[in-house]
Amino acid sequence: MLCTSSAFALPAHASSGDWDLLQARYLIHSQTATYPEAPTKADRVLTVVIDGKAAKDLFDLSGPDSQQVCSSEKGDRARRKKGVDCIYTAQDAKSKEGPYRCWIGLNLRTGEGDVRVSC
Repeated sequence: MLCTSSAFALPAHASSGDWDLLQARYLIHSQTATYPEAPTKADRVLTVVIDGKAAKDLFDLSGPDSQQVCSSEKGDRARRKKGVDCIYTAQDAKSKEGPYRCWIGLNLRTGEGDVRVSC
């Protein structure tokens, strides 16, 4: 079941108290978001993918860089926390979506962070 949303609100930064508009896509699935299966009673996850300014904000706030990077390209970076997986792709620095992309995963059975994105 692939679902898309039009907008969510996300706090810009804790100190500002202002909310920014968030453009995102989401998927409700089982298995991985890379090769999704239909959600089941025993396995259902919400994965949200975010690009642009919000992804940069999440990347900046979730440091330091992870030692495990899926890419061997010079300048590529990754930051991982339970439930949040962000990447910086150097070759996409001038693309429309920008070089930052983050996935937020939530296990809908347990409520725990659960990012299921493959390299």
